[in-house]
Amino acid sequence: MYTETRAVLFVDSDRNQLQSLKRTLREFKKKWQLHYADDAQQALEIMQQDAVDIVVSETQLSGMSGSELLKEIQLHYPSATRLLFSGQAMRTPAQEVVHHAHQFIAKPCNRDELINILQRVFQLRSLLNNPSIEEMISSLGTLPSLPSTYQQMITALQSDATSAMDIGKIVAQDIGMSAKILQMVNSAFFGLPQRVASPEHAVTLLGIEAVTSLALTAGVFSQLDPKLMDEFHLEQLWHHSMLVSGLVQRLSKAAGMNQHESQVPMLAGLLHDLGKLVLATHDTDEYRRIMQQTERDKLPLYEIESESIWCSHATIGAYLMGLWGLPYRAVEAVALHHTVESQSRERLDCLLVYAANLLVNASNHNQYSTYYSTQRLEALLAPEELTQWIAICEEYLNGKTA
Repeated sequence: MYTETRAVLFVDSDRNQLQSLKRTLREFKKKWQLHYADDAQQALEIMQQDAVDIVVSETQLSGMSGSELLKEIQLHYPSATRLLFSGQAMRTPAQEVVHHAHQFIAKPCNRDELINILQRVFQLRSLLNNPSIEEMISSLGTLPSLPSTYQQMITALQSDATSAMDIGKIVAQDIGMSAKILQMVNSAFFGLPQRVASPEHAVTLLGIEAVTSLALTAGVFSQLDPKLMDEFHLEQLWHHSMLVSGLVQRLSKAAGMNQHESQVPMLAGLLHDLGKLVLATHDTDEYRRIMQQTERDKLPLYEIESESIWCSHATIGAYLMGLWGLPYRAVEAVALHHTVESQSRERLDCLLVYAANLLVNASNHNQYSTYYSTQRLEALLAPEELTQWIAICEEYLNGKTA
C-alpha cells in the first residue's frame, strides 16, 4: 500500500521568515517532516536527499527565482505539490502559476490559513493509492479542449466585438478551459474572499486582456488530438458533462437552492468526468486497456479503473481540481459522484451531482443500467421528491433531443 510521507519544504531567502515559520509549525514537528531552505540550491539539495510532498517557495530567491525553482522541481520531482509564496502585489496571471505552480499563496498568510492549505493538500494526496498516477497529475499544466471549442475561443479573442460574457459562455462549455480559468481566478493573485465556482464569473474577473494573454501567449489552451477524440469518444464525454451540469442546475432549483448556491454543484457536474480526460490524454495506453476490459467484462468503467490503477477517474479528477485550488466542495462532489454510500441529504451539493449523473446514465438503457438504477436514490430522497427529479430529468433530456 502506498503511504504518504507528509513532508514539507519551505524556501525563503528571508531567514526571519523561515524562523517565523518554524515557530508557527512547531506543534507539527512530530506529525510532518519539515524542511527549510534559504536559497534554491539548498532546496534542490534537500529534494535530492529526502522525499518531499509539498514545496512552498517564495518568488524572490537568491541565485534562482521561485518560479525557476518550481520549474526545476516540476521537471525532476513531478509528484511534489508546488505552491508559490509571495508578498508582492500581483493582480494579473503570471507564467509561473500557469505552468509551474499548482497554487499561489499571498503573504502575509496567517497561521490558520497556512495550516489549512497544507492539510487540504495532504488530504488530497491521500485520495490516490498510485504514485505514478499522482506524479502524472501533478505534472499537468494544461488540459486539451475540443477543437471546435478551441477554434471558437481563438476566433472570439481576436475579434474586437467580443465581450467578456461571450468568452465566459465559451469557457463554460469546455472542461479543460473551465478548470484552468478557475485555477487562475482562485489563486491568491486576486485576493478574493471566497472561491469562484462559475467559469463565466471567472472570465469577467480576469478580463478579456488576461484571457487573451493566457490563450495566445502563455499557451494555456490546446486542442485534443482527433485520433484520441474518436478512440475514446471524447466528444460524447463533453456532451454528457454538459447534460449533467444542466440537470444539476434544474434539480438544484427544485431542491430550493438559489442561483449562487447552485454554482458549486453545477461546476462539479461539468467536471465530474475530468479524470477520464486526464487518463485518455496522459495515460493513453493504460486507459485503452481499461476501456477494452470494460467492454469485455460489461462492468462500469470506475470499477475496472479501481482494479487496474487503484483509483478511479472520480478521484483523479478531484485530485487535479484540488491541486489547482478549485472550490473544495466541488472537489468533494466530483470525488464522490460514484459513491452511493457517501451520499446524504445533508450534502445536497454532492447528492445533486451523484443523482444527475445517475439519471442521465440511466436514460441510456444500456448494459450498465443495473449500476445506474433509480432505485439507488430511493433511500436518499422522499418518494415524491424522487418522482419529481425523474420527471425533471425526462423533461430536460427530451428537450435536448427534440
